[in-house]
Amino acid sequence: MRKSFEFGVRIAAAAFLVAGTFAGAAAQTPRPGTVTPGKGENYDPVGMPVGSFRVFPVLELVELYNSNVYATSGGTRDDFVTVVRPGLELRSNWNNHMLNFFTSGAFGFYAKNSRMDYQDFRVGSEFRVDIQRQWNIYGGAQFNRLHEDPGSPNATPNAITDPNKYNQSIANLGYYQRMNRFSARLDGRVDNYKYTNNRNQPGGASITNRDRDRTEWTESLRLGYELVEKYEIWVQGGLNQRNYNRNVDSAGFRRDSTGWEALLGATIDFGGITQVEAFVGYRDQDYSDSRLGHIRGVMFGMTGFWNPIVPLFVKPFVKRTIEETVSTTQAGYWATAFGVNVDYAMRPNVKINGGFSYTINDYKRINTPGATSRNDDYINFEIGLRYLPTENFYVGPSYQFTNRNSNAAGNDFSRHLVALRGGVQF
Repeated sequence: MRKSFEFGVRIAAAAFLVAGTFAGAAAQTPRPGTVTPGKGENYDPVGMPVGSFRVFPVLELVELYNSNVYATSGGTRDDFVTVVRPGLELRSNWNNHMLNFFTSGAFGFYAKNSRMDYQDFRVGSEFRVDIQRQWNIYGGAQFNRLHEDPGSPNATPNAITDPNKYNQSIANLGYYQRMNRFSARLDGRVDNYKYTNNRNQPGGASITNRDRDRTEWTESLRLGYELVEKYEIWVQGGLNQRNYNRNVDSAGFRRDSTGWEALLGATIDFGGITQVEAFVGYRDQDYSDSRLGHIRGVMFGMTGFWNPIVPLFVKPFVKRTIEETVSTTQAGYWATAFGVNVDYAMRPNVKINGGFSYTINDYKRINTPGATSRNDDYINFEIGLRYLPTENFYVGPSYQFTNRNSNAAGNDFSRHLVALRGGVQF
């Protein structure tokens, strides 16, 4: 029954993609030599009216080749994966205030390695209440059912295991007000993580993930001042609390921690062609267990875009955070990522996107005999093309390469992902 279902899904996916390609060839007509959408050339989905809302449905089918399913350094296994991605957004269409609802899913079916099948989904809502112009309260709530990729930092390296699956519940609430040149933003967020158990071999022993169940709280206050129009400097202070469900984990550690950060930043807009926000500061994460100690150091980051010509957006980024780990010989790690994403519209209905990133995961060794240091470097490159024969249909290929180089034995891997995707949107 399962094989018949998967075979039917694959046949439907192939027919969907092939039909879309031929439909696109028939529907496409010559366009003016400009990428700026003119009349009848806007290929963005417009949604369907539902009272004072608009609903945006989408359905995407992906046929994917994965050259290293388990992200292992040797004895790699490849496979074909069919992914079905439905989605639905309901957006308010009001002059003031905002209320949106959304849900989406990603259901993956492996041809040979069925134990890697996954059923991810999310559902949530976000709102904004406008008290006055540039004065509002905002927030939202979301529930995610997700899985961890075998190549992620907290997956067991070089192991043929079921994927780690978990539930993430999120809620946030914020306050923003701007008074002449001054601005203030107060924000709070809570994330709850609940993991399921998995197995290390077909029919093998169960691997418990209860040690990872936790709740993370973050609070921040940001104060800004606009020196001149579109040139703002700001300071931000933040606190966080990471509370694990188990006071002592299976390795005998208390992984609860509290942290603080202080940042100084600037946001600059060079006339809409270039915009950048950059900051530098200090971060300290203090763990309850004295053997884990502190993770502390300089923090920095940057986001922005460069739009030298109308169809091209170049978006560089730098991000540095302190992350949790499942390792019994490390307390946590600094994750520092440098990268750039590029979007280019060859035509209003032909879009190319790509990206490159280099990430350094620098782990802090715990204060116990036999604990080892660890450093992982990730390189990720991806490129894709999306062709829209009409505003309601798209199809296109994509490619992604990932490589991890580690000083810990058995942690290296490389992987190629080649995909053909097609979708309908309204």
